[in-house]
Amino acid sequence: MEEATKIFNNYYSNFDSSLDGVSRKYDHTFRVVEYAEKIAKSLNFSNEDYELALKCALYHDIARFKQWSEYNTFEDALSFDHGDEGKRILKELGIDDEIILLSTRVHNKISVPKEFDERTKVFCDITRDADKLDNLCIKFPKLDKDYEVPEEAIKSVLNKEMVKNNEKYDDNNLFHILREIAFIFDLNFKESFRIIKEDGCLERRLNLLKEANLKDFDKISEVINKFVEERLSE
Repeated sequence: MEEATKIFNNYYSNFDSSLDGVSRKYDHTFRVVEYAEKIAKSLNFSNEDYELALKCALYHDIARFKQWSEYNTFEDALSFDHGDEGKRILKELGIDDEIILLSTRVHNKISVPKEFDERTKVFCDITRDADKLDNLCIKFPKLDKDYEVPEEAIKSVLNKEMVKNNEKYDDNNLFHILREIAFIFDLNFKESFRIIKEDGCLERRLNLLKEANLKDFDKISEVINKFVEERLSE
């Protein structure tokens, strides 16, 4: 892990750390590593697999520094797919571990490709869980306006599905709060659910939906809380 961190920091040094987006993604990266560490420990990994899980987390957002520096955005639709670009950057840096490359490429996709073997999928899932945990537990949105939420987003949550991003609702923070809550339907490990339960991040977000008088709030709250409890009891 020491060598991997050196490679990462050397690459990071090419960017202006005084830029808010660059420094925020640096901090995000190492929080994701910490979440990946907790998940890996819960799985009783060998030392080798434990380090591999941390390396996957370390490199997952490596393209974000270039993205912010060149486009001043983290919107892939306005720049490039940061998962795909991350894989390309890692290959340029001499990283040839296929699991690291694949976990970087798919960490931001809607799902892990079904053709991946089980071992590869586990490390991809750890990276994806750790990334979502940081978004859920660290970033806390504010409800500053009343918005309508699209019916399809509410239906996705009630069906226990991820809510697809929609450029039409980019400035609709109520939509994004609901979308982030639905991250839980893509979490893969009991430790991930233990972390969000302990943190209370879902409860805080649900309270915002309640405050906004979101349609079908009671049903949404019931589905979310029941899903978490079921995963914790497995």
